Amino acid sequence: MFTTLLALGTIGIQLATVVFVVLWIQKSPLLKKIYPHIPLILGALFVSSVLGSLIYEYSLGYEPCILCWYQRIAIFGIAILSLTGNILSNKVLQKQILIFSVLGLVVAVLHNYIDIIPNGPDICGSGPSCLKRYAHEFGYITIPMMSFTVLLAGTVLALFAKKYSPSSEE
Repeated sequence: MFTTLLALGTIGIQLATVVFVVLWIQKSPLLKKIYPHIPLILGALFVSSVLGSLIYEYSLGYEPCILCWYQRIAIFGIAILSLTGNILSNKVLQKQILIFSVLGLVVAVLHNYIDIIPNGPDICGSGPSCLKRYAHEFGYITIPMMSFTVLLAGTVLALFAKKYSPSSEE
């Protein structure tokens, strides 16, 4: 039940990210209403991701592989950063969140590749395997896909905040 709820949330985040990107491409005036809420959206997105990963590990007993740990470092870092300041007015915070998002996203892409095409070597070495699936909902939502979705949304929001920040005019 918990995994199904997270999978539905993941699909919601995917749809919201696509809609946001389309609005951004079209330069919709609706973005002016979304912009002030970016810090709240980032905070909610990443704090809920932290809680979800902790529930998976400590309540459901799902052991994270090494790639999961690298993604967690990015997600936990962004969750902490999103609670420390306002990304809209702090240029350094914008860069930090963007760096964490992009690095985590790169690892998430690799993890999803391994998850989708599991014929290669298990690069996780000793410990929990990258090839073990703890969740598989709606034909494609796995834990690596959940992480990819959150990190992609974070990257898009951080890029948007950086581009439209009042301090970005240099």
